[in-house]
Amino acid sequence: IGFFGRVSYGYDNKYNVLLSVRREGSSKFGANQKWGYFPAASLAWEMMEMGFMKNTRKVLTSLKPRVSFGITGRSDFDAYKSLSTYNTNGSYLFDGRWVTGYAPSSNANPDLAWEKSVAINLGVDFVLWNRLRGSVEYFDRSSKDLLYTYTAPQPPFVYSTILVNVGTTKNTGIEVSLDGDILTKTAVKWTSGINYSYGKTKLTKLSNDIYKASYLDLYLKPGIGSSEYFFRVQEGGEIGQFYGYEYAGVDENGNMLILNDKDEQIPISQADAKYKRYIGNGAPKHFLSWSNNLTWRNFDLSVFFRGTFGFDVFNMRKYGMGLQGCGTDNVLRSAYLEDKNIRTGGGVISSYFLEDGSFIKLENVTLGYNFTPKNRKLLDNMRIYLSAKNLFTLTGYSGNDPEVSTRNSILTPGFDWSPYP
Repeated sequence: IGFFGRVSYGYDNKYNVLLSVRREGSSKFGANQKWGYFPAASLAWEMMEMGFMKNTRKVLTSLKPRVSFGITGRSDFDAYKSLSTYNTNGSYLFDGRWVTGYAPSSNANPDLAWEKSVAINLGVDFVLWNRLRGSVEYFDRSSKDLLYTYTAPQPPFVYSTILVNVGTTKNTGIEVSLDGDILTKTAVKWTSGINYSYGKTKLTKLSNDIYKASYLDLYLKPGIGSSEYFFRVQEGGEIGQFYGYEYAGVDENGNMLILNDKDEQIPISQADAKYKRYIGNGAPKHFLSWSNNLTWRNFDLSVFFRGTFGFDVFNMRKYGMGLQGCGTDNVLRSAYLEDKNIRTGGGVISSYFLEDGSFIKLENVTLGYNFTPKNRKLLDNMRIYLSAKNLFTLTGYSGNDPEVSTRNSILTPGFDWSPYP
């Protein structure tokens, strides 16, 4: 259940203020933390309405600095996590008959609270010559009180783990957008826009006085008995870092080489967990999009490109079936062509299977035609169009698609799990 209130105020076309607050409750949370308060505020100033800007109005038609702050809450986890629960645990002979036993399966946490997203934005919007519109913005977005399952001190707790609010992540960056009327006084009208953003996400807090963890290992390697993870993140480190062995070439017998903790080349068969290091990052740092809209008489055409840059992709298809030594299953043709000199190393998490995932896509093209009938008793207007999506991708990635999805793309990005189209 939730309550929401908002107040907006504008003065003399110069100043605009927006204030809001939400009070939301959920039965999922602990007895002491059922409710959360989430305020937001924004302020904008249209400088062109000020007298000292009058000499710039031939060039600048709008210049609006703005600042905003807001907190939102998240509750996207299963119910009953704040309560002590029991599960069946074996059968016991009691008074001559077998009785099902029960044992604790989770600890109660009356302080289980909302995860909070805190966003601060500083920006400026502008319009030049009444035909070029743009904005520049700095953003600082933090996720606080993140939930994670920690080892529970025993006593006072009965079960070995507990879900608590401890972690904090921080995402900072800039975003720039420009769109303008390129052709306006010709038969063909053309409007184009470009948007660019850059950002990094770090884990800034993972422990407190009671619940401690020096790092998190994420995304368990598939296979019976596996205990290796593809990702590791620690306090102060970036989100999305792959953790494994650094590829260092191939010896004369076709054995993959890696670097040990002294940066010496050794065969993959001598790999030790202490030789692992951060070998890449699956979180993109740069995003770019370019939109175009053209009209000529009754025709209209829109073309949209989108690109993502500065990230790695772990090619799971190559990892699982790209080398000659990848088990007894069939392997890729490339295992006997470009990778023919490598006979060992499959199934080991190393930088050999990481590739640059940068790409540019022609995301959408739409061509339309507008009809305006002379007799409009039954039909005012009609538009027919042909639209195509994902026409081509320009990339150096050898897998199916560099824009891969994972089960948790925020914490484990850039993992190309699906081996087949």
